[in-house]
Amino acid sequence: MADIETFQKLLVVRERDKNLAKKNYQQSVQFFENLASELYQLLKNKEDAEKEYQQQLANTSSVTMLSHYSLYIQRIKTKIGELQSSVNQARQEMNDKQQQLTEAHIEVKKFEKIIEKKRQTATFKQKHEENKFMDEITVTQFINSKR
Repeated sequence: MADIETFQKLLVVRERDKNLAKKNYQQSVQFFENLASELYQLLKNKEDAEKEYQQQLANTSSVTMLSHYSLYIQRIKTKIGELQSSVNQARQEMNDKQQQLTEAHIEVKKFEKIIEKKRQTATFKQKHEENKFMDEITVTQFINSKR
């Protein structure tokens, strides 16, 4: 029975690891979503700025105004490029955390299965011993009744 208790303690440790992995995964998902939302907003701003720039070109605006829009669009493109690499890194980290969570979940399931098999084995041994004891009692009673 001490064997089962040892596995129970290991199971508790593995569950703690799984919960930590789950927390880390959720944090990485949140971080990824925040970066992705920021990237989406920048892309939307870039699109709006390009539309405005096209309108300014059609309206024959001043060179200063066109230069301003062009610089603004260029800065947004630079920020988008930087943010895209950050988003890709966050996505990779999120996938890594998901893999760790999956592995932790598998470990917990393995220990649960081991514990269940140990319990079944212990129950089988106990029933076997009880049957053996009952057989001995029956044989003893039979011998005593023949005397």
